Amino acid sequence: MSQANRTTKLNKDAKLLLVSQSASFMGDYCVLPAILILATYYGNYWVVSGVLVVRSIPMIFQPFLGVFVDKFERKVIMFWTDIIRGLCFLALFFLPEGEFPLLFLGLLFVSYASGVFFNPARLSLMANLGVDVKRINTLFALATTLCIIFGASFGALFLFLMGSVKAAVLFNALSYLLPAALVLMIKAESPKIDSVGFRAHMQSFKRGLLEIKGNAYVRNAVYLMMTMATMCGVAYSFYPSVSEGFIDGEVGNFILTVALGVGGFIGAKSVERWGFQSQVGITLFYILSLASILCFIYSPTFMFAMLAATVFYMAMEFGEVIAKVRVHESTTNDIQGRIFAVSEALIGLCLSLGALFINLFSLPVIAGIIGLMIIALAVQSRSLRHMTDKEQHSGSAPGV
Repeated sequence: MSQANRTTKLNKDAKLLLVSQSASFMGDYCVLPAILILATYYGNYWVVSGVLVVRSIPMIFQPFLGVFVDKFERKVIMFWTDIIRGLCFLALFFLPEGEFPLLFLGLLFVSYASGVFFNPARLSLMANLGVDVKRINTLFALATTLCIIFGASFGALFLFLMGSVKAAVLFNALSYLLPAALVLMIKAESPKIDSVGFRAHMQSFKRGLLEIKGNAYVRNAVYLMMTMATMCGVAYSFYPSVSEGFIDGEVGNFILTVALGVGGFIGAKSVERWGFQSQVGITLFYILSLASILCFIYSPTFMFAMLAATVFYMAMEFGEVIAKVRVHESTTNDIQGRIFAVSEALIGLCLSLGALFINLFSLPVIAGIIGLMIIALAVQSRSLRHMTDKEQHSGSAPGV
C-alpha cells in the first residue's frame, strides 16, 4: 500500500494490534523483575545470569527468521507465538519456587525463542494496516515506554497485596493468552512477499557485515549499540543485589524497572533538546553512561541506585537514537535493513556477555571493562569527527 493512501488516524486493525501489544508489553515488564527474583530463590547467581542469557540469546537468530516468516500468514504466527509464550509462563506459575532450575530456564528459553518470530511478523503486518508507518511506530514506541512503567508498577502492587511474585508471572501469562484472540480479529491481509530463500538471505546478511566493515560511520554506530547492550546486560544482572538495599528487596526490583521506563522517556525527550548532531549531547552521553552505570553497581543506598538507573536508561535511550540515525544518514535505504539485522544479532550476544560479568569478574574489573569500552567509543567518535571535517571540506561527508 502506497504512503499516499495511508491515514494518520488509527483504523480498527491498527487499534486491535496496538491494544494487544500494549497488554503484552505490560506483561513483559511486569514479569521481568519477577523472574529475576524467582531466580534468586535457587541460591546460585548463575541462574540469575542464566535468565538474562536465555532472554537475549534468541535475539541472535532473529535476523535469519525473515525467510521463515515470509512463508506463512503473519497473524497465525503472531497468534501461536503468543499462545506458546502464555503457556510457558503458565507452567512457570505452577513450578515450585527454587526447584528444577533447568526446567525454569528451559521454559523461559522456549518462551523467548518463540517470541523472536513475533516481531518480524508484526512489523511485516504493520505495513499493511493502511496507517502511516511513522504514526503507528511512534505510538508503539510511546506504548512501550508507558507499559514499562505501568507493568513494573503492577508487579510491585501484586507483590505488596499478595506477598508473592507469582502473581506477576500469572499476569504475564494472561497478557499473552487473552490478546492472542485480538490478533485473529485483524482483517488486514499479510503482505505478499516472494521468499528469497535461505542462501540469498545469508548473502544479504553478509552484505550487511561488509558494509559495517567498510563504512567507518556505520562501524561506529554498531559499536555504540554493542557497548550499550553490554552495559544493559551488566545493569540487569545487578538488579537483585542492588534491590536488597530497599526496605523490601523484592519490591526494589520492580521500582528499578520503573526507573527504566522513566529514564527512557526522558532520554527520548532529550534527543529533541540536544539533537543527535550536538557535540554537547554526545559528550554528555559518554559522561552520563559511564558515571551512572558505575554509581549503580557501587551504590551505597537503594535511592541513589534508583536515581543512577534513571540517568543510565536516559543515556541509553539517547544513545540508541544516535546510533540509528547514524546508520540512516550514512547508508542507502537498500542496505539499512541488513545492517540492523546484523546489529540485532550482536546486541543479543553482548547482552548475554554483559549479564555474565557479575559471575566472572570483580566489581573493579567490571568497572574497568566498561570504562575502556566507553573510552574506545569516544576515541573512535573523535577520529570520525576529524574525518567528517575533512570530507565536509571536500564536499563528500555523509552528514554524520
